[in-house]
Amino acid sequence: MACAIIPAVMTHAMQPSDKDKDKDNGIPSVVWGARIGFAATSTYMTDIFIDGHSMSEYTQDTQVGNFASLQLRLNSKRLLFQTGVGLSLNKSSFIIDKNSWDEESGSRNEMTYSYSMKSLLVPVQIGYHFVNQPPYSMSVFTGPRLRYIPDKYYTVEYSNLAPAPYQFSESPNNLIMGWTLGLSIQIGRTFLDFEYEATISKVTRGMYATNESEPDPNYRLDRRVGIISFSYGIMF
Repeated sequence: MACAIIPAVMTHAMQPSDKDKDKDNGIPSVVWGARIGFAATSTYMTDIFIDGHSMSEYTQDTQVGNFASLQLRLNSKRLLFQTGVGLSLNKSSFIIDKNSWDEESGSRNEMTYSYSMKSLLVPVQIGYHFVNQPPYSMSVFTGPRLRYIPDKYYTVEYSNLAPAPYQFSESPNNLIMGWTLGLSIQIGRTFLDFEYEATISKVTRGMYATNESEPDPNYRLDRRVGIISFSYGIMF
């Protein structure tokens, strides 16, 4: 009797799980996860126009922020689809020489500018598994990401932009689209994601002089950002 039970138990233990059966049958498995990480933000100026002069020279200071998100992933044997929702803090700063428009100028007149933004993230990404042999998986993914930035969660600081009391404020584009490209490595229930995001939309709507309701045409700091992120996550 015991000899008959042991092979039966071993056969049951070696049977694939329901999720593995779904993958073998071509039916995507649904997995939830959570991740936290760090994001380094770089600024790319597309139009610098200050006090009636167009400029192109600037230096940037890449700064590190952080983020956390919940993630939904649909896995098949070779393909994946993932989305979710997250919160992110991104920071960046740059320096512009306001004399750079004048080739004959022998001095520098530097303006410093820094900003931070807290945003709600919603990615829509598709990917491909190079390796998918549980408990190991390696995948690449790409797709758009939407960022929603409330006005009150966007802050900016600058110096030497204009003589007092002529000061400026700046409003963000509340909805920004970016495009992502990433690599995901999973071991068991844990995973590491490496990702780059380039924003397609401009970060801000314009610069407003104090007590003015329309952007000042003599001042533009149009820019996009590139964000490199690293995160650690767990699948539930």
